[in-house]
Amino acid sequence: MADSPDRESHPHGHESHRGVPGARDAGLTAPEDTGELRRRRESVATLGARLRELTEVAIRAEVPVEVLDQAAAEIESVTVALRERQREPSQAASVDDLIGGVRMFNPVIGTGHPGAPPVEYFTDGDRVEGRCTLGLTHEGPPMSAHGGISALLLDQLLGHAAAEAGSAGLTTDLTVRYRKPVPLGVPLRIWARVAGMEDGRAVATGAIATQVDPETPLVEAEARFRTLSMEQARRVFPALFTQSR
Repeated sequence: MADSPDRESHPHGHESHRGVPGARDAGLTAPEDTGELRRRRESVATLGARLRELTEVAIRAEVPVEVLDQAAAEIESVTVALRERQREPSQAASVDDLIGGVRMFNPVIGTGHPGAPPVEYFTDGDRVEGRCTLGLTHEGPPMSAHGGISALLLDQLLGHAAAEAGSAGLTTDLTVRYRKPVPLGVPLRIWARVAGMEDGRAVATGAIATQVDPETPLVEAEARFRTLSMEQARRVFPALFTQSR
């Protein structure tokens, strides 16, 4: 697809320029853009890429048992080093910006997440489009993506579409229709757009196809998103209101 004047690319791990639902209501502020923060984000992204490569290689490995045992021992030593300083599940990552929408450990778009493809997405008019290639890390049926992975990808992109349309919120329901298996190792195209409003919720539709045959949907989905009031955000995300930076 050729670039269009309305096309806006989003960096890996960037949720939306509108940020995470509830973050502004919680009074959070964006972290200062310092050289240290940029350096840490680069390191997190590099580690994420190495972990994704390691996971894929380990799944494919048919090496002798001795090699597997040695690898397990070496990985354990790295795990010990990383465990020295850990954040609690209720704490935001220091590399994240919940106001700006930077989520480096998001399981779909986060470059720091070892299980993320990760999806790179952009807005083009009223549509959000994503690109990724899945591997054996995401396998369900033999040589095909797990249905849950397809649902995960679509939920994420549908949410982006709702946010870009000014209706950022939480998924209240998601309907997925599996038409054909999603192949592994093949570049994929994911698209989403807001089709309208229903009972105060944004209705978004989307699909997954291959880049070589983008007009043939493999998986289709429809979702509804509810924008939260401050009180709803406080009830749903109480930890956001106790964050401090």
